Amino acid sequence: MNKKTNDKIKEIKNSGRIGFMGHVIAGFPDFSSSLQAAMGICEGGSDFLEIQFPFSDPTADGPTIEGACYKALENGFKIKDGFKLIEELNKKSDTIILIMTYANIIFKYGIENFVEKSVDAGASGLIIPDVPIERDEGLNEIASKNRIDNILIATPGDSAERIRELSKAGSGFLYTVARRGITGKKSEFNKEAKEWFELVKNNSTLPIAVGFGIRTKEQIRQLKDYCDIAIMGSHLVNIINDACQNKKDIKNELKLTVENLLN
Repeated sequence: MNKKTNDKIKEIKNSGRIGFMGHVIAGFPDFSSSLQAAMGICEGGSDFLEIQFPFSDPTADGPTIEGACYKALENGFKIKDGFKLIEELNKKSDTIILIMTYANIIFKYGIENFVEKSVDAGASGLIIPDVPIERDEGLNEIASKNRIDNILIATPGDSAERIRELSKAGSGFLYTVARRGITGKKSEFNKEAKEWFELVKNNSTLPIAVGFGIRTKEQIRQLKDYCDIAIMGSHLVNIINDACQNKKDIKNELKLTVENLLN
């Protein structure tokens, strides 16, 4: 496990609270706006920040994030811009930065090169949802060699054995999808969801982060009994989009949003 990730999770556990991870799309709607949004989330108290490098076919994402990815790409986003964004954030914030993207990007860029650039920029972990551990072209090994977390994903329907396999192979924490489907849909934590969270909790040897559909303070509170970190993505991207369209102070809007969620 990356030392920064490990230390942060220990801090969260020792404080008796649930951790929080925000999400931005690098370059959405442009580089400057995404940097301001990221800074707002960090200053609002986010423990982790997931920075998504946009891809033209984001299969795990719903319309909100998909549309943001398209906008960033239309505006000329390049992979180097994503690394630059992380470098800029690390100069101004202690929030732990993770990169989320898709297999096509890292395979085309070159896995070893992508991992090394991620480390150089200051990222502490990678989240690649469409790369199964059995066919990862050496990603897990390369990440381990470079001391960056390769965060694997557990999805509803995974068996107890599969959860144990994923938590043994991955590092950092186990990203747990709250429900079937794509990101951004409303997620009610019903009996089925809670049983799923219990299954993961009872079988993961890694800390647990839960995402997909989280948008309220109440949902974050509900998750405290089941996981270590709550992940919010589409809801924050919607707020970024609204702030840009209505010419609001993006940094301040995101800072206030996160503060209100966590306090």
